[in-house]
Amino acid sequence: MILQALAWYLAILIVGWLAFPLAYRFLPALADRGYSLSRTLGWLVWGYLFWLLCSLGVLRNTRGGLLFTLALLALLSLLALRRRSSGQPVEKDAAPPPGLLDWLKANWRMIATVELLFALAFGSYALLRAANPEAVGTEKPMELAFINAILRSSRFPPHDPWLSGYAISYYHFGYILVAMLAKLVGSSGGVAFNLGIILVFALTAVGSYGLVYNLLARGG
Repeated sequence: MILQALAWYLAILIVGWLAFPLAYRFLPALADRGYSLSRTLGWLVWGYLFWLLCSLGVLRNTRGGLLFTLALLALLSLLALRRRSSGQPVEKDAAPPPGLLDWLKANWRMIATVELLFALAFGSYALLRAANPEAVGTEKPMELAFINAILRSSRFPPHDPWLSGYAISYYHFGYILVAMLAKLVGSSGGVAFNLGIILVFALTAVGSYGLVYNLLARGG
């Protein structure tokens, strides 16, 4: 569980850094330029690309498909870096416009705070879920069944875990997001169920901090 939690932590960290240029490019009005939301943004964009291409039959639900769409996310960020702040395209061989690295250096304290908060939220809730990992009560067994069904489906829409030969007829994009990280790092459905809850909690914590930070910066 510890190694799996660390793998998820590193995976979402990489996804967040890959997506930050997109946030920096398209959220210029925010004081943190979307840094506190970059993990969530990257996870959603990556997940949407993967879901769409798998649903269209272009990709299969495999680790290779996950890495391919992660590369697409990186490409989108690269394209965002190659555009001027005005939104006008630059020459083909021009270097990325200056500003991003300078901004990172100037805001390292905010970045360190976000990283520390995410690590504390992720780690503390991981300890709590380790002491109470059961998927019982309300819709938890259904959620676990959906995650396992998605992990075992080669294409989308994923198989219905209760009705053989049919696809899930319930909204399931959130479970695809969890199953993506599980398949990428090799987690079982049960472990992914708990780590998905932990990750959402940590993302909510840094997202809330970012909301307050941006509101205070704008008010100041």
